Amino acid sequence: MQEGSNNEPTIVVFSYHALTSFINQLQYKAPHPVRILVIDCMLKDVLEKARNMEINGEADVFLSAGGTAKLLSGNLSNPLVEIRVTGFDILAALKEAKQYSDTVGLITYESKIPNLENLSGLLNITIKQFTYQHIQDIEQTLNQLQNEGVKVVIGGSFLQEVISNKGIKGIFIYSSDGVTRALDTAVQIAFSKKVEASKAEELRAILAFSYEGIIAVDRNGLITVINASAEKIIDTSQHKVLGQSIDTIFPTAKLIKVMQNRRPELNQIESIGNSQIVINRIPILVNAEVVGAVATFQNIGIIQEVEEKIRKSLYKKGFVAKTFIKDIIGTSDQIQKAKREAFLYAKNPSSVLITGESGTGKELFAQAIHNAGIRFRHPFVTINCAAIPDNLLESELFGYEEGAFTGAKKGGKPGLFELAHEGTVFLDEIGELSMSLQSRLLRVLEEHEVLRIGGDHIRSVNIQVISATNKDLWEMAEKGYFRKDLYYRLNVLELRLPPLRVRKTDIPLLVKKFLLEMCHDLAAKEIEGISQHTVFRDYNWPGNVRELRNIIERFAALYKEKEHEDLLLSLFERFTPSELCSSELEELNRVLNTVQGNKTEAAKKLGISRTTLWRKLKGINSI
Repeated sequence: MQEGSNNEPTIVVFSYHALTSFINQLQYKAPHPVRILVIDCMLKDVLEKARNMEINGEADVFLSAGGTAKLLSGNLSNPLVEIRVTGFDILAALKEAKQYSDTVGLITYESKIPNLENLSGLLNITIKQFTYQHIQDIEQTLNQLQNEGVKVVIGGSFLQEVISNKGIKGIFIYSSDGVTRALDTAVQIAFSKKVEASKAEELRAILAFSYEGIIAVDRNGLITVINASAEKIIDTSQHKVLGQSIDTIFPTAKLIKVMQNRRPELNQIESIGNSQIVINRIPILVNAEVVGAVATFQNIGIIQEVEEKIRKSLYKKGFVAKTFIKDIIGTSDQIQKAKREAFLYAKNPSSVLITGESGTGKELFAQAIHNAGIRFRHPFVTINCAAIPDNLLESELFGYEEGAFTGAKKGGKPGLFELAHEGTVFLDEIGELSMSLQSRLLRVLEEHEVLRIGGDHIRSVNIQVISATNKDLWEMAEKGYFRKDLYYRLNVLELRLPPLRVRKTDIPLLVKKFLLEMCHDLAAKEIEGISQHTVFRDYNWPGNVRELRNIIERFAALYKEKEHEDLLLSLFERFTPSELCSSELEELNRVLNTVQGNKTEAAKKLGISRTTLWRKLKGINSI
């Protein structure tokens, strides 16, 4: 009998003539894919052959009966299944034997079958029971039985071989049911071994290819598992540490302590030499009893490299916040207060509403809040509610299913709320959102669920919403242009940004920053002089920081062709003299008075050209 392929587990059956023939005629159907190899073998050769098959990996489970099973038992590494003789097998054999004689011989290997007297009385037969250790013993016993006139004998394969020359009827002691049960057991063991081997190989692969170091210990703190990454991180090798105390090899793991406390310790930062690691310590409990512990750990440098790759990937998609609170320029009380509030809000999962005039940096603060919070590793998705038509905005926010409308992508498209899962959605110019979209947004905030256009499947999302506006949302709500319930949902935490005109002490810092970004060949002294120019202080800045940046961009495009003083004044020519020259008027008059109106001398004292002085005076005279 041989079934299955070489890839399947192999069951090797050692038997002798009669049993071999019996098994081959059985037409056994295995419940799992296996290869069954039946080997006809003399008793004296069976142990050596079985051991060789084990060494060569040719057997997963052995199966045999009688003397062969007794010989193999305890001498092999692989499981051994014995074809056992049951009471039903003996009863069936005795009933068959009675058809030939009322006196029946029974020969078994080494030990007699107990309590046969009951069957003897039940069947009204005489049973003569003998044992053997060697085939020669069987022949001697048969001669004795023959002399006593016994005409029928029950036994195993070796009996059937010897008895043919004695003129005695031989009855085979094994039944098809008994052999089938033994084969079923062997198949189940072989299949279980294959499953366990597959799981073990999978675990080995996980351990081998895991970037994290993994060490496990038993209840006594002795190391049972260590993977390649752990060997590298703690600079050791498996053969040196298996079976050793974790406190001796890797005291930083602190696994004895975690077993005593029975509580996991996650994301702990520890030092190993000159390196730092992030380590997780977890006790292993079976039926509420601590049986060991496992530590997983990784070099912080590798974590930072992976994080950088993730961030670069998200950058390509445009879903990353680039600004941090420390990047926001300003030392004025007003901007420092806004930065402190932003930092506090970042620790809170509630919705944030950022209000302020156009150009005050609402998106920068939104990014900074995201990066200072627990969601900083997740997407930061921005959408301007005023920049997209209402019908397109709905599909952008909520996504759509295939066929939802003409032009819908095959397979559909996830909305920005889905893409921002675990991260932040920044809704700029929220006051421009239509009433219908306000209703849908309210559902997202209340239920944390989205439904794609044309879809029937609700998707859960975990997001923080930061919104921004330069409008008075409360006034809009009072007039019915904005939903009050949505207003309350959005305005859990409010951050009000100051206009530039109330924090003019920050202007020189901002000018320096923009000049350094855009005018790389300007000397530090020139940058300092430009940033302190009164023209920046005197202007009212209705466009706030955005307008200031635009002015510097225009300066950067022209500063190599014009005198810096003249260029700065020309950039502000469109503004009224009252906006530009309120503080300069007094200075010009003072200098002109000291030089008796001599414009050349006045220009020298002021450090400007005569042309520039003339332009300033022209502006003053036009007031």
